Amino acid sequence: MTAAKDTAGAASRRQRREQDAARFAEEFFALTGFRPVAAYREALPREFLTQSIPSPDELLARFGDRFQLRTSNALQRYVASTVDRVGWNYDRLLDLRGFGLFSLLDVMQALHDSAAPAGS
Repeated sequence: MTAAKDTAGAASRRQRREQDAARFAEEFFALTGFRPVAAYREALPREFLTQSIPSPDELLARFGDRFQLRTSNALQRYVASTVDRVGWNYDRLLDLRGFGLFSLLDVMQALHDSAAPAGS
């Protein structure tokens, strides 16, 4: 591969990362009213990460058909591999293998939509 192709590929990856980070920030802001400074777990507010949420079992039962494939797979893999423990929050979800920030948005959107009054 030539140096020009390497440079173009790196620029393209960087651009995709920047676009993904911007998309995450906008969607997270729309759901929470908080605009993270970066698309990293460490940039999210502690009070958000520690909010109680349903267990992976319950999330799958309630919203499994609405989740993106990656979100669903990460939750199913966890459920199949262990006995569920109590005390779920967003921070703990991010510990699951294959569960990233866009899976987090997927869960947040499902929970938000289910809490919205009918017809809104």
